[in-house]
Amino acid sequence: MKDRKIKNFTPELETIEQFENFKKLKITIQNCDGVAFITKSKRDFKLSFDGVFKYQSDKEIKVNIEGEEFVLKSNDFKEPINDAFTGVSGQHTFDIDSVCKGCFNKEDLFKIFFFDNSKNKRDFNDKLETAKNDGVNTWAIECVRLCVNKNTFDITKYKNKNKSYFVIENLEPTSLKEFNEYSYAIQKGIGFLIGYMPGGENYIFSGENFIYQRLARKSLKSIFHPVTSNPYSKLHKEKNIADSYYGKLKVIPIEVISNFITQLRNNEEYAVAIIFLMEVTHLKSVVSMPGVFSVILESLANIIITKQNTIEKLIADETLFNKIKSDLNAVLDNYANAIDENAEIKFRRKINGLSNSINHKRLTNAEKLRQPFDQLQIKLSSEDESAIDFRNDLLHGNILMNNETTKTSKEIDNKMLYASAKLYTLISKLILKNSGYSGYVINHAKFFNKDAKEDYFEEI
Repeated sequence: MKDRKIKNFTPELETIEQFENFKKLKITIQNCDGVAFITKSKRDFKLSFDGVFKYQSDKEIKVNIEGEEFVLKSNDFKEPINDAFTGVSGQHTFDIDSVCKGCFNKEDLFKIFFFDNSKNKRDFNDKLETAKNDGVNTWAIECVRLCVNKNTFDITKYKNKNKSYFVIENLEPTSLKEFNEYSYAIQKGIGFLIGYMPGGENYIFSGENFIYQRLARKSLKSIFHPVTSNPYSKLHKEKNIADSYYGKLKVIPIEVISNFITQLRNNEEYAVAIIFLMEVTHLKSVVSMPGVFSVILESLANIIITKQNTIEKLIADETLFNKIKSDLNAVLDNYANAIDENAEIKFRRKINGLSNSINHKRLTNAEKLRQPFDQLQIKLSSEDESAIDFRNDLLHGNILMNNETTKTSKEIDNKMLYASAKLYTLISKLILKNSGYSGYVINHAKFFNKDAKEDYFEEI
C-alpha cells in the first residue's frame, strides 16, 4: 500500500491567522519619521500613521513588521493632486491593497488561499470526483485534481480551527501571472459546478514568501448547481422518489471538470458568460434571472455551435411528406368551420412549409438556440421548448411573461422562478455535455413546480 502524503497547510495558515489578528500592531515605515500601526478590520488592512508621510509614485512603501521586511501597496500612497499638505505632519489612515513578503521566483509552485464563506459541509463529495491517493502528490479527502492545458492543479477544501478555506495549488512550476490566470479559471469553473465561487481577499504563498491581495470580485454563492450524486439532499421529504434515483446519480468526473475549466481558460467569452451566470444566481433576482439566462443561453449557442455550411431537408422522402401533409390537412378540415378563414389559410401554408430545407448558414434566432442541443444530441421536451421561447417574450418587452390571463404577483413570481430554473437546467445540460459529461442533471424546474409532469433528475 502506498504511503499517504497528506496535505498540510499549517505553516501558511499560521501566517494567515497571525495577519488576520493584527489589532493596531505597531510597525516601522522605512525612511519615514512617525508612529505607524497596522490593523485588520473585517476584510481590510488599514495603516494608521502620525507624522510626515512620504508619498510614493509607485504606490509602494517598505515597512518592518515584528523584525521582518514587507512591502505594502495602496492607491492611497500615491501623492495627492492637492499637495498643499505634503511635508506637513498629521494623522493619516490608508486602505492597504496588498501586503508582500519576499520575492517570488520567475517560475515556482504556488498556493492560493481563499476564505470559505459558503457554509456548505459537502461542497465536493456529492458533486465532483475527488483525487485518489497516488503516493506521489499530497492528498486530502476534499481535493479535486485537474489537468488544464496539460498543467496539473489541486483545489482543496481545507478545514482548520473551525475555519474553512479553498486552496488552489499548481503541481508544476509556473509564473505568478500564469498561476493567477489559471486560478481564476478554476474559481469560475468550480464555482459553477458546486454553486460557490471563491473570491475576494486571498493569500498566495511560495515557501515562506507570500502576498496578500484583494480581488475586485468577491465570492459568489448560487442558488443552483447542476449535479448531485445524493438524491436525498434534494428530496428531503420524498424518500420513496429519492430511493428510485439511488445509485443512478453520479459525481462529475475529473476529465469533464478538466475539460470545462480548460475551455474557460482558453475562451474569454465563455468565461464571461459563466461569471454572468454566477452573478445573477448569487443575487437571486426573480425578475432578472429569466432575461439573463436567455442572454447566456444565446451566448453559449454561439460558443458551442459547430459551424455548418450544409442544407438539411427534414423529410427527404417526398412520398412520406405528401402523406403527412395530407393527414394534417385532413385534421384541419375537421376544424375549418370553427376557425377564421384567414387563420385556416395561414395554417395550410405552414403545413406546406414543413418540407422546406434548413440552410445552416442562415438560421433563424429560434433555430440557432436549438442547434447546440441538436448537435450535442440533447433531447428537448415541450417544456424545454417553451422555456427557450421565453426569450421572445423578453425581447418584445413582456418582462413578466404575462399572457392575456390576469395573474397575481405570487403567480407571476412562481412562473418566473419556474422559467429561470428550466433555463438554468438547459444551460447546465449544454455546458456539461459539451465538456464530455453523460449522466443525470438536476431538473430545478421540477422543484419549483412539483405538479409538473417532469422528472426531478434528467439524463443526458
